Amino acid sequence: MVIKHWQAGRVTLVMLALLTSAYLCGCQPVTSTKVTVSTLGMTGSFQTPELGSETKEILRSPEALGAPTSEQKTEPIPEQKTEPIPEQKADPVPETKANSIPEQKVEPVPQTAEPTPSVLADESDDDPAPTPSADLSQTPIHPYYDLTGTPPSAPGLAMRERVFNPEPQKIAYLTFDDGPYPQTTPRILKILKDEDVKATFFVVGRQVARYPDLLKSEYEQGEGIGNHSYTHDYQLLYRSPVAFLAEIKQTEELIYKTIGVRPKIVRAPGGTQGHFHINYYNALDAADYLIYDWNVSTGDADASLVPADQLVRNLETQVSNKSRMIILMHDAGAKVTTVDALPRIIQYLKQQGYSFGAITPKVAPILFPGGFHS
Repeated sequence: MVIKHWQAGRVTLVMLALLTSAYLCGCQPVTSTKVTVSTLGMTGSFQTPELGSETKEILRSPEALGAPTSEQKTEPIPEQKTEPIPEQKADPVPETKANSIPEQKVEPVPQTAEPTPSVLADESDDDPAPTPSADLSQTPIHPYYDLTGTPPSAPGLAMRERVFNPEPQKIAYLTFDDGPYPQTTPRILKILKDEDVKATFFVVGRQVARYPDLLKSEYEQGEGIGNHSYTHDYQLLYRSPVAFLAEIKQTEELIYKTIGVRPKIVRAPGGTQGHFHINYYNALDAADYLIYDWNVSTGDADASLVPADQLVRNLETQVSNKSRMIILMHDAGAKVTTVDALPRIIQYLKQQGYSFGAITPKVAPILFPGGFHS
């Protein structure tokens, strides 16, 4: 009875195992099946086919649950890996590196190197006067321009080299300061025209403002036009080189508005002697002006009214042994005797073999030596 009871129980267990296996083949995981088998203690031919069928079902179960096939795996993967990667890695990286690095390294370097010559060129244009010698104490004083264009020299002086036109063997430059004036300027212009000679008028700015038509008459007749300051006031002019240069520029603007030219020839009121020092010459030269003194004077400024005969004699005593002369006279309302003496002066110089010319920057200046010693 005990054996039959055990056998009946075994049949029951086998049936339960078969039902369980059938159930597990449809929906149960492998682990539960293994647990069931181990619990039952089944051996031999029965366990092997059940495990094999479970294994096959387990391998197929992901496909049955809708896992992606090989086509579904390969199609989206290239789309997600090959396309985004070139767009995010290949494109941005060359752009940020190739654009930023050359701009920061290559471009700034030429920008720091190129301004150097341009700054030097700009400095040369703004202040074209040469630099004085470093050893100023050893610079010799040479207070005049050579006809070859070599400038004066003195300690601290910086005047540029010039180019001057050739001149006749004997030449006289007649010059008239302080005008224009209606009492004298028209008469002087008529004499010059009648004698067929040229002269130079160093005009005062305030007189030009009063009588612009007289300046136009001088210019239209072909006479030289020079700058003689604006006020002719020594106390204002000779306070400093800056004050002197300011009046020169003021008069230059007025002349330009009147006749359309900017004269670069200058005469200092009273001459440079006793008024100029080295910085005056440097300031004028740096602004491209040439300063002109004289080496012959009629003496018409020695008194308010000097007789015409005396003026002629004064000139005659200074002419000998001079191949070139810059002659000082005055175009002022009170200087009527200067006008009276002018035809006789011209005739005398012609007899001595002198030619006549108007002063331009192409004429070598005559300068007093005093200013170069201070």
